[in-house]
Amino acid sequence: MKIKEIIVAAAELIGDDAADGVKGYLEEGVEGGEALTKSLLRCFYLVEKQLAEEYLPLKREETVETDTGAVAYAALERKPLRIVKVTDEWGTSLRFSTHADYIKAQTGRLTITYTFAPDEKEIEAEAELHYAVTKRLCAYGVAAEYCLTAGLYEEAEVWEKKYKNGISAAYRQTPCKKIRGRNWQ
Repeated sequence: MKIKEIIVAAAELIGDDAADGVKGYLEEGVEGGEALTKSLLRCFYLVEKQLAEEYLPLKREETVETDTGAVAYAALERKPLRIVKVTDEWGTSLRFSTHADYIKAQTGRLTITYTFAPDEKEIEAEAELHYAVTKRLCAYGVAAEYCLTAGLYEEAEVWEKKYKNGISAAYRQTPCKKIRGRNWQ
């Protein structure tokens, strides 16, 4: 989904005047909605990063070659937040250690799985969100952030509650490992 769609959905949640202003700016270049649109875009960046860093992480897997066993974080396409696992070319999990600037594992071809935070993008770009995050959930978060920064505390509380409930529902949709119950006989 596009960032533009999420911002329009958030503006519709905030109110009719906000929605008209944002749509007017995005579709026709009307200057009246520029400030609100830019403010909602900043709120979107906050929500996107919060979702990726705290609740529903974005994972990436990259294969790299190393002669020393050390892989610099700069060699990866995205800046990692957390290293999930490192495997060799046959898929065997390896022990690894993280340092300030690099990951240390064995030499050879390594596949590194890590989480990352999304970068800021233009308003026409695609949003980088976990597959369980919907446009509506993201719009709740953007509306809550905007209302909080605008001093609309009661409205912010309403949208924040819906946002947190949506995160809980999205979190339940993600697959997780389950431990089977034991039978004590």
